[in-house]
Amino acid sequence: MSTKTRRNIIIIIAVILALLILELIFRPKVVRQAFAEPFYRAKKYPQAENLFRKNSTKNDAPANANLAKCLYRQNRFAEADSAATIALNSAKDKKDILYDRGNIAYKQQDYSKALRDYKEALLLNPEDDDLRANYELTLRKMNKQPPPAVGLQQNKDDKKKEAIRNILEGLDNKESTDRQQLRSKQSLKTDKWW
Repeated sequence: MSTKTRRNIIIIIAVILALLILELIFRPKVVRQAFAEPFYRAKKYPQAENLFRKNSTKNDAPANANLAKCLYRQNRFAEADSAATIALNSAKDKKDILYDRGNIAYKQQDYSKALRDYKEALLLNPEDDDLRANYELTLRKMNKQPPPAVGLQQNKDDKKKEAIRNILEGLDNKESTDRQQLRSKQSLKTDKWW
């Protein structure tokens, strides 16, 4: 290997190291977040909590949401609720945080708050089946029946009616083509002039 090639390799390595050092200096939250996630996945919640807590500020919704999840896993529900509320106040996408806060309220047996959070999250994400199941479970816990899903039931009824209508139209079309084929066969048989 020539000296020129070695020098180029050393320069490339130095640039990469400089970029990593700059990342560590100017974006320590990203680095701490990256270190905290493996702890969380490994269920080492106290270590993950320390790193998430260092990241959490009033305007950092993801850091506070992660802190709330970590505290929830440690059964520290009051602190988790506080962190989730802070995250909710600064979050752009609120549905996941509302879902988590509903779970926290449910564990605290504050079913009316859990119901409010689940309902608000359902309004933001009506297709989430887990969220709907938690909402209905909370209603049952409060000895209430879930409200009839008028819009959903009406949509299901409309879809059923449309499917039946499509089947009937298909059968009508099939019947008319069968009649036309039968007429053409009959006209061939009767059109014999000899």
